[in-house]
Amino acid sequence: MINEHCFAIPVYKDSPFLEQCITSILQQNTKSDIIICTSTPTFQNKQLADKYNLPFIVNTTGDIGIASDWNFALNSAKTKFVTITHQDDIYEPDFSQSVIQSMDNKTLMSFTNYADIHGESLKVWTVNKIIKTILLFPFLIKKRISFKFFKKSILSIGNSICCPSVTINKELLPDFRFSETYSCILDWYAWYEIAQKNGSFVFINKRLVKHRIHQDSETSNQIKIGKRRDEEETMLIQIWGKLLGKAIAKVYQLGQLENNV
Repeated sequence: MINEHCFAIPVYKDSPFLEQCITSILQQNTKSDIIICTSTPTFQNKQLADKYNLPFIVNTTGDIGIASDWNFALNSAKTKFVTITHQDDIYEPDFSQSVIQSMDNKTLMSFTNYADIHGESLKVWTVNKIIKTILLFPFLIKKRISFKFFKKSILSIGNSICCPSVTINKELLPDFRFSETYSCILDWYAWYEIAQKNGSFVFINKRLVKHRIHQDSETSNQIKIGKRRDEEETMLIQIWGKLLGKAIAKVYQLGQLENNV
């Protein structure tokens, strides 16, 4: 039987958490394809791929950047449904099963609830998480939404969708690509673009991903240099105009402080 779903892991250099990520997706209740994709191959990553007998696909085009890595991983997956799997995160055993059961031929993408890992602690509720839950209010009433207004509304004043929890339906989005214009908010921009297409979003309100927050992550690095702040403000200005967009950006950026905890 051909698997419907693939965990595509775009690996960047060496991560001390990659093996934990791999073992979590190998322990899924429903079988999925698993591939490791990279433009920065290392001995350690190749060893892990060999250890678990996983395809190790190297991008030799010379393209660099997060968008390029994610697009390469998406293109390398041969299944209908693809999760761009973050190398530092952990997936609960019923992630695949929940995703496959929730998606149909009209579902553009699904996303799940999650918890944050801060060091050795698991935090279910944070300031950032509370804000995102409020933004997701339409999906707390109905898990499947097709109306463009409501799909866009959950992304209109911030990115309420946990990126590593997203599964994309490649059959409905064959030409989808992450924009190389951005290096920090490319996921937010992508979900907003997809929200404007015909088809549904599905929210699986179960904490099926443990999303790791740590000082050496690319997200934390981008916050420190101010890159993410600038891109978020640009996105909000596109949606709301200059005056209101700047005001919303100042409030939204308070949630970034938790990446430095």
